[in-house]
Amino acid sequence: MTDQMLRLLGLSGPSRPIVLSGPPPTTAQNRELADTMRRLPGRFQDRLPAAVLQRITGSAASGRWEKAAGQLVMALYMRGAPVSAAERDELRGALQALGVPAHRVDGLRSR
Repeated sequence: MTDQMLRLLGLSGPSRPIVLSGPPPTTAQNRELADTMRRLPGRFQDRLPAAVLQRITGSAASGRWEKAAGQLVMALYMRGAPVSAAERDELRGALQALGVPAHRVDGLRSR
């Protein structure tokens, strides 16, 4: 049910594996992305319930970054949580680095 709702909202991930063009990320880029994905959910602790943030950080900590990013965007969207321009840019950058369509952040409410 949740997957269907996410697809309707354009917030679910693609059903096929994502093939990134260009060279694979370097170790330093992977490390930076991992740090960003661990830190990013905490920026929204004042707008999302603790249980939701735990689920998102759990996904990020276990290396399921695409899932964590999708859950974060979905939670912000579903709660109508306002997002600043800087937060929107950071979310967009993380999604792009993961190869996930970044247009998802366009539906988030502006702060």
